[in-house]
Amino acid sequence: MSFRRLLILTALFLNSTVILYANPILDQPADVILKETRLSRIPQMIQALEDKAKIYAENNKILEAREYLKKAIVLKDAIGMRESEGNAQLLTQISKLESKLGNQCEASQLSKLAKNIYRKIGVNFGAVTFEEPKQNQETNISAAKACGESVTWLKE
Repeated sequence: MSFRRLLILTALFLNSTVILYANPILDQPADVILKETRLSRIPQMIQALEDKAKIYAENNKILEAREYLKKAIVLKDAIGMRESEGNAQLLTQISKLESKLGNQCEASQLSKLAKNIYRKIGVNFGAVTFEEPKQNQETNISAAKACGESVTWLKE
């Protein structure tokens, strides 16, 4: 087999695998995904969004990864998984991405939301505690003013 033929076959194979895994609905807003997808397929969509976010994060495309994880959280909320460990893990992942983007306030708020979910579902962290370091009240007030009251894209 010639080298050129091998290259052509490889290119065709790679192109077909990309087409097999391409799912254009994942690029739509979360409300469109919910409207266009059967309820039984939502968990697969969530997993696909998480996988796509992981690929983008590995390629240092932080903004895109964050958007796919946000969609996954909205879908989890829509099917009643708001207080799940998986949702807390997504919040933690987005918190890390926000931190990489320099959005420390949003990262902190997302991390606190994740911790609250972990506490509610009773995840046993052993010797690890979530108590915040003691700060004076003025520092807490100025930090709260600087960060705003809530995460802008996540409904309380």
